[in-house]
Amino acid sequence: MENKLIITPSTVISVELLKSLCEEYTAEIGAGEYSGYLSKIRIRYVMERGKFGYANFGDFFFLCDDLYVWTHDKKYKENHNQDVVDAIFNDECTREEYACRALFAGADTNCVDSNGEHIFVGDILEIEEDFGRNKLALCYLPYENVRNIESSYCFVLDNHSLSLKECYSRNFKITRVGTAYFQLDWCFDAKEMYYKIRKFNGSYDTNEEYEDKVYMAKFTPNFDQEIWKYRALEILGVEEFNWR
Repeated sequence: MENKLIITPSTVISVELLKSLCEEYTAEIGAGEYSGYLSKIRIRYVMERGKFGYANFGDFFFLCDDLYVWTHDKKYKENHNQDVVDAIFNDECTREEYACRALFAGADTNCVDSNGEHIFVGDILEIEEDFGRNKLALCYLPYENVRNIESSYCFVLDNHSLSLKECYSRNFKITRVGTAYFQLDWCFDAKEMYYKIRKFNGSYDTNEEYEDKVYMAKFTPNFDQEIWKYRALEILGVEEFNWR
């Protein structure tokens, strides 16, 4: 019987919700047979520098806070973790794909920006209003609530938040300009990636620190830690990575 939670364009797809759903449909995911309405859920992930991957529900699962994605690509054959597969699916997995650890890079919000591009959690959005422009990272609240459909996608600020819904209702122009997935570390888990996003909107940044973040947002996903390595890409004539 299908889960009673109905996924609508306004449902917030959080890490905790995804983990809960993956646990509920473990057997179907292990058999590669999930084809229900939850398959409309799409996530973004990172397995290498400069390239995002995308997967629908049924093609990924979690071990604690670590994301694993199923892939047919032989390029990732050496990354396959059979021990994790056996632990999650109790030796009953029949899929012949590779299960590889990846960094969770946000879910599709089912909302679009001014260019008609789908907005993902972790995107840096330029919000243009009457009083100016701000570039902020999209997150969601509350983090701990698993199935609360009253949660909202929002920009978490110092002592308040600006919801994506409010931006639409006030007719702000919203444009994707990059993502928060720079200076990555393979030790990050899904929960840590979430908090990394929230740190982008730091109100205590100097103007230089803020501009550095906005600049690095164009070169994602990226594991380089030093800002000069990002600036070197500019010298080499690289305008931005294909983060879209």
